[in-house]
Amino acid sequence: MILYYQLINTPMGEMIAVASDSALVNLSFTDSDDYHTVISKLKAQAHLKHVSFHPVINQIALELEGYFHGALQSFETPIDFVIGTPFQQSVWRALYDLDYGARATYSDIAHIIQKPKSVRAVSSAIGQNPLSLIVPCHRVLRKDGKLGGFNSGIHRKKALLTMEANTDA
Repeated sequence: MILYYQLINTPMGEMIAVASDSALVNLSFTDSDDYHTVISKLKAQAHLKHVSFHPVINQIALELEGYFHGALQSFETPIDFVIGTPFQQSVWRALYDLDYGARATYSDIAHIIQKPKSVRAVSSAIGQNPLSLIVPCHRVLRKDGKLGGFNSGIHRKKALLTMEANTDA
């Protein structure tokens, strides 16, 4: 299998977009805590090929521009989870359904996937989200309302939450 990638500059830093022929499989900041781990997992499954044009990657690049400028609140780019356990993928699907500007707790997500006692496992799965922003893990807060972790940096999580709160949803 071949996966294609491109680097995308955003107002919050450089991101990598990785796509199959038909769907985005990874979107992450290149300085995130798990960047190298995710890329290694993808390389174990496929050959990564740098491209200057790819319809899926070009679509997400345009959507990211709209998102960061407050003109887009939901992503239309097709996605596919090619890494992750079934449990992790269930967590990511639950996150994907969070509305723009919404907030949830780790416990809320555990209840959504009908695993209310799996809060720590949910937290771990969220930390390994392969599709940053599209699967909006930045919208998940601790039970006490504090930010909690974010593998792309707390500064980004805070900025994303502020940006979404200041946009008419």
